[in-house]
Amino acid sequence: MKIWLGLESIKTPFVNSAVSIGQFDGLHVGHQALIGLAVAEAKRIDGRSVVFTFDRHPMELIAPERAPGQITTLDQRAELIAACGVDDLVIAKFDHRFRDLSPETFLHFVLVGVLGAASVSVGHDFRFGCNQAGDVDYMSAAEARLRYKTNIIDSVMVRGEKASSTRVRSLLREGSVAEAAQVLGRPFALTGTVVHGQQLGRTLGFPTANLATTDRQLLPKDGVYAVMVNDGTTRRQGACSIGLRPTVNGKERTVETFLVDFDGDLYDQELEFEFIERIRDEEKFHSLEELVTAMHRDVQIARNMLTSPI
Repeated sequence: MKIWLGLESIKTPFVNSAVSIGQFDGLHVGHQALIGLAVAEAKRIDGRSVVFTFDRHPMELIAPERAPGQITTLDQRAELIAACGVDDLVIAKFDHRFRDLSPETFLHFVLVGVLGAASVSVGHDFRFGCNQAGDVDYMSAAEARLRYKTNIIDSVMVRGEKASSTRVRSLLREGSVAEAAQVLGRPFALTGTVVHGQQLGRTLGFPTANLATTDRQLLPKDGVYAVMVNDGTTRRQGACSIGLRPTVNGKERTVETFLVDFDGDLYDQELEFEFIERIRDEEKFHSLEELVTAMHRDVQIARNMLTSPI
């Protein structure tokens, strides 16, 4: 898959493309169905499959204080989209100029003029253009004069509810990582670099990998989770704690993971943490001895969860 950073990076306009459009944060099962439709359309028209998305959530520009946390980083999204068999991923910069495009300008100059859409696949509730003035009816009405075919996909349902990024965020904020995985079609995963912490875990006999995250990344509800840790070559079991570490009067939220049966140096490595199941809420213990007892119990529970047949 070729990645295009910004519309201006496309020097020669595409032709005969099957395009799917969306934010695609999380790339849940509904997104996967939409992108799969575009890939199938590309084969039907003997063209190229194109995913068109943005470098940020629009709310980060329009109302930053109301912008939702990212379920997936841009790199994670690109990797997941590539796995869908897409030919081209176009990541547009969502700035004031793009925000102010009229629906007609978007269709004429972006969708057809640059992306060369002969087929376009969108969700039934898709909206576009300045003030979200365009919708699927507007897009369908422009088919004949702009010479593309519109494919509209209904919501994908998971356990009787619509699969959506909003639903995934809500589940993660509740700590319901196993249910979020059903909507995503895979476990929710955090990625980042392992950094030095206060090394309290090492002192207590539980050395942890401390993950550096950004303010834009959505974290599951504070608590302890059974996770699988992937360094690109090996997957290991782990118990991950997210929170303020109230037992030691912590002031900053941390993401710390103890890797089961591992003794090595992970500093500065890029790791992915797949959240499989929630173990317990974050607690404040009366002593470090109680904390250590709880950590032993957490690790055993995590081991049992991660080795039990699904």
